[in-house]
Parts: sequence; structure tokens; C-alpha cells
Amino acid sequence: MAARLATTELRRVSHPGRVTWGPTDQAEPVPVPPSVVDGDGDLWLRDRGTGTWTMPEFNPKEFPARCGEVLTWNQLALEFGPLTALADTRHMGGGGRR
Repeated sequence: MAARLATTELRRVSHPGRVTWGPTDQAEPVPVPPSVVDGDGDLWLRDRGTGTWTMPEFNPKEFPARCGEVLTWNQLALEFGPLTALADTRHMGGGGRR
């Protein structure tokens, strides 16, 4: 967990125009970004209908099985954070820090 928290801070410094949520940021941000990259830089997309997250590039030969599951924000942040919005999100609210 310490390494992922350090990665969170590094990403916040490296991408000041994007919001990054750490693995302990369990409150779903408002507004919720439509997509994020995880701690490894892999893309996750939010299903607007269900509010759940999936990895569109999931390949069982390359990723752990958990990456192929449909996850909630809390699961995604805790297990794969830090999460960083792809667009300039300085206007976004929520638990993320800039």
C-alpha cells in the first residue's frame, strides 16, 4: 500500500491538470469521470447506466483475472489505485486532490 500511496503523490505532481484519486479515496467523485487510468496506466471505463467500471483491453493472458471483472469505484480505487482522470479535470470536485 505504501508504494501505491507514493505513486499517487508522484502522479499528482506529474499531472497537475488531472485529478488523481489514491487507493484510500473511497468516496466516488462528483462528477464521476467517464474514464481513468490505474496505477499501471491501464484504462478503465465507467458504465453510465450501472456506475460500474471495466477494463476494455482486458486480456486474461496479460492481466490478473480481477481486471476482467465489473468493479465498483471503491473496489477499483482500493485494488488498482491510484486512479487518474484522462482529461483536464481541474474543474471536477470530489475526493481527488490536484
